[in-house]
Amino acid sequence: MDPGQAPPPRLRVILDHRMKNPDTPTSATVWNPEDELHGHLELSSTEDLHIDEIAIYFEGVSRNWIPESGVRLPRLIKAERMFLSQAHDMLPSNLSQRDPPLGSVVLEAPFHFIISRAIPCTNPDSPEQCLHLPPSLLLGDEFFDEATGKLFAQPNITYYLRATANFTINDTGAKGSQETFLPVTVAPHTEELPPTETDDFPMEFKEQETKVLRRSLLGTPLGTMKVSLQEPSALAYDTRSTHSHTTALLRLEFESASPSSNDVPKGLQGLSFTVFSLVRVKTFYSVKSFPRLPSQSLLESFGDMRLRDGIIKLETQHVRDASWGYRFNPENGGNTRKPMTSEPGGKWISNWAIPIEVNGRLLPTFCSSLVARFYTLIVRVKVAGARQEAFDFEVPFQVIHTPPGKTDSSPPPVEEIREQFLQYQRASEAFWFSEDSLVSCLRGQLETQRLINR
Repeated sequence: MDPGQAPPPRLRVILDHRMKNPDTPTSATVWNPEDELHGHLELSSTEDLHIDEIAIYFEGVSRNWIPESGVRLPRLIKAERMFLSQAHDMLPSNLSQRDPPLGSVVLEAPFHFIISRAIPCTNPDSPEQCLHLPPSLLLGDEFFDEATGKLFAQPNITYYLRATANFTINDTGAKGSQETFLPVTVAPHTEELPPTETDDFPMEFKEQETKVLRRSLLGTPLGTMKVSLQEPSALAYDTRSTHSHTTALLRLEFESASPSSNDVPKGLQGLSFTVFSLVRVKTFYSVKSFPRLPSQSLLESFGDMRLRDGIIKLETQHVRDASWGYRFNPENGGNTRKPMTSEPGGKWISNWAIPIEVNGRLLPTFCSSLVARFYTLIVRVKVAGARQEAFDFEVPFQVIHTPPGKTDSSPPPVEEIREQFLQYQRASEAFWFSEDSLVSCLRGQLETQRLINR
């Protein structure tokens, strides 16, 4: 700028945080769908000017990048997808002039938005969970595009207020324009969805396993044990909580191989179990719209998608002297129970509750056209007292953020804090259950993902 030239006009977005978050710094305010964003635009200039056009937008954008795969010198592939745009056009009558310092002009215009709950979508086949606003999110390696001044990540979901102003300098007739952005952190409330139809994802989940128990490698079979794990109820957070807990139901069914089962109760009481469990955090991101609901099997056929895999280790549970009940098989008539000493005519059954307690605030389960976050519960049950056997499971698992109660006025934590917790846990991925055998068991399942996520 020449020494004698006037500085260009300055455009600012000023967002009012007082009603949402009166006691917290504005940078820590987290907004929810149906919240009101209101404030004013301010255009200041050292020259007298006329506003030709002024507008403000509330926008949501995904900006992701991946390295090209299958080539020696991969190039960077990036994608930007605007999934939300709410506009507020301002009339000249909305403008007012504030008493400025001497030698300057300051024009103001108020704005008001209500954050939408849903993403506009014309595809009637889109899953319901993919039609809600996704949360603000920044993960993985970042790439700053100097040509556009935009930040891409793996993935990046960002919201902002964008204002534009076109004006004319009255003294010279020169035309000019200004544009400015103000980031806004959004954390949607979510609801628990019906249980996942696991039959639609045959390679994704494992809900039950059956094995023959023996005293030794070549010993006589003791019987057949079937272990099954149900999808647990959702891990729910309210706006104030930074930890949450729920339980999963584990069911054991034992059928004796011996026609005389007098010793079965004693044998079952001699078994002990160790239950290792963890929450698996799966973040899918893409540079093209997902052709269907993201899954691990889709990774093999859809080369524009990648998966970030995270692990949260849960408390190990040791079970001794488990409580067993006896239930007749249906063909033996009824579902009455016998005492532990009765001759068997059905199955011995034991039901356990597996605690799921997470110290930290997780993002909710969500999906959008380019980014999705899903969770699964992985469990290994090791049996001692017979030839050592292990049963492995992976079942769907939801995380939800419930709306605030009538007396709940505390602001939610800032989104970056939630993901710092996950970053810490990802560093421990190699020690899932602190046992080499478990890592070997799951290595094959994860190897395909690492090759695709290279």
